[in-house]
Amino acid sequence: MIVAARRRIGDHLQHFDVLVSGCGPTGGVLSNLLAAQGLSVCVVERFPEVYPTPRAIVLDWEAMRTLQYCGVARTLFPSTRSHPGTDFLGVDGEIIKLFDPAPPPYALGWPSTSTFVQPELEKMLRRALSLRANVTMKLGCTVTGFAEDSARVVVTIADNATGASETATATFLVGCDGANSEIRKRLGFNLEDYRFDEWWIVIDAWQLCDTELPRKTTQYCWPSRPATYVVGPGNLRRWEIKLLAQESPAEFDDPARVRAVMANYVDIRCFDIWRSATYRFAARVGDRWASRRVFLAGDAVHQMPPFLGQGLCAGLRDAFNLAWKLVLAQRHGGSDILLSTYETERKPHVAKVIQHAKEFGLIIGEMDEARARERDRILLAELREGRMTTTRQAFIPDLTNGILTNDQLSGSLMVQPEVVSSGRTRLMDDICPMAFLYVTANPAAQTWMEPHADAWRRIGGQRIVIQSSAGSVPDGVVALVEAGDIFARWAAANDTAAVVVRPDRYVYATVQDENDLTHKLKRLDGQLGLVD
Repeated sequence: MIVAARRRIGDHLQHFDVLVSGCGPTGGVLSNLLAAQGLSVCVVERFPEVYPTPRAIVLDWEAMRTLQYCGVARTLFPSTRSHPGTDFLGVDGEIIKLFDPAPPPYALGWPSTSTFVQPELEKMLRRALSLRANVTMKLGCTVTGFAEDSARVVVTIADNATGASETATATFLVGCDGANSEIRKRLGFNLEDYRFDEWWIVIDAWQLCDTELPRKTTQYCWPSRPATYVVGPGNLRRWEIKLLAQESPAEFDDPARVRAVMANYVDIRCFDIWRSATYRFAARVGDRWASRRVFLAGDAVHQMPPFLGQGLCAGLRDAFNLAWKLVLAQRHGGSDILLSTYETERKPHVAKVIQHAKEFGLIIGEMDEARARERDRILLAELREGRMTTTRQAFIPDLTNGILTNDQLSGSLMVQPEVVSSGRTRLMDDICPMAFLYVTANPAAQTWMEPHADAWRRIGGQRIVIQSSAGSVPDGVVALVEAGDIFARWAAANDTAAVVVRPDRYVYATVQDENDLTHKLKRLDGQLGLVD
């Protein structure tokens, strides 16, 4: 159904700053980020109700930080579970590899990895959108066509129930419409195949009684039947089980067959299966991510094996990266230079994460016993000799291209400390808007920004001092007192008193002095390429 009917002003079609096709997690997050910044957003989603069963089950701290800007992180958090880490079991049941989430204190303000229930998150995102006056939601509808010109995109939208269609215009169109994206197909873009193609069955089940289970998420690297066990939130548990060469996906339409395979890993009498589905795990990245005014995000432009728990997280990175650039482009008359960096930054980043996920998948899914035993020998030696990378976050790279400098911190994530403001302890991003930040460890370094204060304000830039105790600061600067020492230790470890931080909280540049800031702001101005 079309929730908000089409409005006309004179003879003009209803116009939006951004039209988003798809309201899964990526589309829901993108729409909330844009609307929170005051842009008018139309969300077109083919399902009237949230898809009732989960697909993704893992969020990382960067994803939670993004959800924080959508206003749903605090609501979601109580229903999540901090990830216990992952053990890889070899042919003989011995731990051959492990990787664990980064331990506390959490540099980004949230547990480094968590499990969650996807339908709960999607409901929260939709509710947040429904409360925003500048959002029009067209549920049970599909984008059936579009045409772009130099100023706008004309979009045709069909009501799936009645077949009625309408037309709207938008400055930008974003396809968040999943792996079978119609937006991508209409653009004529292709997916580059990273040569991973396997059938697995995914089983989500509710634990009903006590039974023996691994304490940690477990990768059963068994040639006889590779599988993954995931410790979900509450009493939700997941198994991902590889199909053997002689098996077909259709066999697993039979619930008895599903339970028989599941019984290889657990006492099935203690579980009520919520859902089971066969998936073709793939590794693919879009060859192109955008035309001039039409963009792709999430599964519409990349598909990832689940072995690193990064599929949804990658989509939320797309959403945050694209959101702040669309906001700046809309407010400042558009910028081809700025918007081209969406693909420049996101494509190599997600490609690297997909490569890691594929590597883990090949380790887990080896079905030749001789090769599996050789794998076990090599990995066990690496683990025992301390040569193995065992922190999950180490497999998520920094940004290396786009709106960056060549500083030591450029492209890494700015920490999110707890700070005291107006007598309350809060996370930094609850106070600092989705905008460029100039953050310093002392008031003196804020004087370096004085010659550029007007230009900084024009792009929405904010000035922040984070100290261990209260003190006076220049006019126009927000003073925050750190409740712990995450920021202080981060600044000291990187020998920096000041940083320029992007709206998505990646560090743009470290700053050494006033001349250095002047040089880097000039570089930033050229990279943004804004009209005013």
